[in-house]
Amino acid sequence: MTGVPLWVAAVGASVVLIHGGLSLAEGIARPDPGAEVTTAASSTAATTTRWPQATILPPPVIQSGGDLSPAAEPVAQPPGIEPYAVPFSAPLSAPVDAPGLAPDSAPDPAPSARTATPASGSVTASVANLPNRTSPAGFASSLRSLTADGSDFVMLNEVSRRSIDGIRSAAPGYDAWRDPAPDRSTGGSQSMNNVVMWRSDRWSLVDSARVKVVDDDRGYLHGHAFTWDRYATWAMLERDDGAIVSVVSTHMPTNPGKYPRQPGNPSMSRVERYSRGMDTLVATVQQLAQHGPVLVGGDMNSHHSQGAWTAAAKMTRAGYRYVKDRGVMHLFYPSGADVARHRQLGVASDHPAIVTTLVLEG
Repeated sequence: MTGVPLWVAAVGASVVLIHGGLSLAEGIARPDPGAEVTTAASSTAATTTRWPQATILPPPVIQSGGDLSPAAEPVAQPPGIEPYAVPFSAPLSAPVDAPGLAPDSAPDPAPSARTATPASGSVTASVANLPNRTSPAGFASSLRSLTADGSDFVMLNEVSRRSIDGIRSAAPGYDAWRDPAPDRSTGGSQSMNNVVMWRSDRWSLVDSARVKVVDDDRGYLHGHAFTWDRYATWAMLERDDGAIVSVVSTHMPTNPGKYPRQPGNPSMSRVERYSRGMDTLVATVQQLAQHGPVLVGGDMNSHHSQGAWTAAAKMTRAGYRYVKDRGVMHLFYPSGADVARHRQLGVASDHPAIVTTLVLEG
């Protein structure tokens, strides 16, 4: 068996760690049905998360999702919901700087042992923030609503107090993943908040990880000081026909444009920290996109009208379009996909959920 190379992308204080590279000639390591992926200790500096050892598919011969040039005008939006963003005529984000890292810290291309099946056809994704304060009955009712249309994927935020087994029990026919090991460093209280779910009769887990996208975000909310790191949880999933789609659930920092104040005298503004966190998220998405389409969903805590640092601006610059609610819940998808249906959904939350059916380009 070949070794498992580690690549690191760092932006400021944020660090992305992804393990991968097992030869496909020896098969793909998969968890047992219904089991969580085993975590192995792989520690770095005190401010980073311990990441799970996991296998990742090498880049396929055929990359799905089409090119990332601006697409045609999207279909009409349902009344009352903000129109989709059209990507800027701009190149992909520049490579992420990794100051202080050795030259060999970049991703190590692995030989491809097979060609991935192009991902095409319809997929439905639901995105919801279901706060921990939600009652068990409200949480279960919300999950029933989110999966009533047979969503392929569900991206959840603020569910750190819900066990993975409890989430599975509340959504029969669905599996779920998050890193089972919390980040116990300062600011790590947000590390268990994001979960990715998928229909287990259509999709199986190939690879997964948690990425710290924002480190040491300090601010005030309702007059109380906080230090919260922010994370993205991703799952690479294989459909029964061999197609690969990666799903990312993330919850970005409280809006730094609305809440810019910080305790102490940090060298970086909250806007800059958010912006660099989005650069880290984009770098992760671009790595996953080598294997097939990537969907990114969650509470982004920013509005496109606030400027170039926002999630919408960063993701559209990287070649993605999006749908959203009237507030901050977003779903980003490759520009080669089309929106067949999009709607807001009432759930037990201070945010509506969104449910979107996409037609992927083969």
